[in-house]
Amino acid sequence: MKSNIILWTLLAIFINIPLFAQDKIVTKKGDTLKVYIIKSFKATNSKKLSYKIAQESTSEEVLLPSQVQYFNANGNYESVLISSEGSENQYLFLQKAIDKGKVHLYKGIDEQGNPDFFIRKDDKVIIVDKLNLTAFIEKFFLDCPNFAKERYLPAKIENYRQDYLMDLISYYNNCSDSQTYPYIQYYSFPKPKRKDEIHFGVKAGGGIQEYAYRSFSTTANLNLYGTGVFNPKMSLAGGIYANVQYGKIFSTHLELLFLYRNAKSTDGAINMRFSGLNIPFILEFNLFNKKKTHPFINAGLNSVVGIGSKYTVTPPSGFQILRPLSMSPVSFGSLIGGGIYLDTANKPIKIEARFSYDFFEVNNITIGSDKMRNANFMIMASYPLL
Repeated sequence: MKSNIILWTLLAIFINIPLFAQDKIVTKKGDTLKVYIIKSFKATNSKKLSYKIAQESTSEEVLLPSQVQYFNANGNYESVLISSEGSENQYLFLQKAIDKGKVHLYKGIDEQGNPDFFIRKDDKVIIVDKLNLTAFIEKFFLDCPNFAKERYLPAKIENYRQDYLMDLISYYNNCSDSQTYPYIQYYSFPKPKRKDEIHFGVKAGGGIQEYAYRSFSTTANLNLYGTGVFNPKMSLAGGIYANVQYGKIFSTHLELLFLYRNAKSTDGAINMRFSGLNIPFILEFNLFNKKKTHPFINAGLNSVVGIGSKYTVTPPSGFQILRPLSMSPVSFGSLIGGGIYLDTANKPIKIEARFSYDFFEVNNITIGSDKMRNANFMIMASYPLL
């Protein structure tokens, strides 16, 4: 293949055949010129056409758009009358990009080599507004009833490019007459970047809890420290939260709640009142997320920092306390929950059932079979503010 190219080149030089094909210009008078168009945007652009009569010629000839019908030079060009609001209409040399359908597309080149784009609609040729591309599309393309606005709007200045505009016009022509003009995809839309949404809101709830020692070493300890059965005493919480939504299914939540607990052992020996800061960190998964009202499940880590506490111990007569009773200022545990997002006229309200279990308290380290248990069940409601 390479040897054939060399052979033809030598043959052309030997018999003096031009290696470059001539270009054709058709003037307004109907004359056809066989010339060599200069392929430089500085010499040939939308406002002038420079050419040579002979390839070896050093002189250049110039034609204006008002003197030419069309010409061929690495593409089909024609002299087009541009409609301009507030200024005199003018002819420009424009290259055809799409010339079939309700809307046509043309491309022009200015003196600096920068592209300009034009559309023909309703027998008028109008320049595409680069700086207000969204408003331009809304003005000239939304008359098609089935036009997908979310596909092309909003349009940024980066979309002022030939493949994007060809795709837009092909889609519009197909939208206007799908049987005559099939849609041809010219532009590959970039996949939208995942936007992690950050929300803030308020949260409050109430429930019941157990807060008592358990010991399985002796029957006496069991009677004093409580049987471990869930004590139906009130627990209240309220505060703020922040969450980051990763897509539509997964989110993380961090809460800062004021917590009040009131507990009593089942044998009546221990009464406690406790207030502190509850700081849960939660992983949440939305189910059937395509619906505005949908369920969810979550799980996470739970921590409590004590602010104030008050407790009383009334052991049975003759009972020996084996270790002092104390309230731990910091505790850690786990939680699980679930609920539903309820769609409202303003913002979705979150209703949640949560069970937490603190398995480690700083001041009450497990000794043998002696355990500290803090189990909490609450019904909570959340409302987003931002």
